[in-house]
Amino acid sequence: MSQRRRLTRSSNKIISGVLGGIAEYFGFSATILRVVFVILTIYPGHILFGLLVYLLLMTLIPRDTDHHGSNQPHNPFSGFGGGSGKQPRKTLHDVSEEDSDER
Repeated sequence: MSQRRRLTRSSNKIISGVLGGIAEYFGFSATILRVVFVILTIYPGHILFGLLVYLLLMTLIPRDTDHHGSNQPHNPFSGFGGGSGKQPRKTLHDVSEEDSDER
C-alpha cells in the first residue's frame, strides 16, 4: 500500500519549516533551497516580495503532525546552535544560608 505524500512544514526548520518541508516533499537538500531562496530574496527589489511569499507559504502549508514533538510550542530559534534543543534542568542540592557580619 502506497502512502500518499503531503506537503507540510518540516521539523527540519530554521524559522518555521516551510523551506525544509518543500525540500522534503521534492526530495532535495533543504540547505540548497534555503541558499537559493535567500539569494533570490536579497536580489535588488525582491526583499519584500520574498518575505511576503514566505509568510504566505507559512500560513498555507500545515504543520507536520506525524513527527514527534509537533505538540511542543513553537520556538523560532530552535534551528540555531546545533544542539538538540533540550537541556536537562539544573537543580541545587544541600544548599544552606549563612549570615555574614562583614560590612
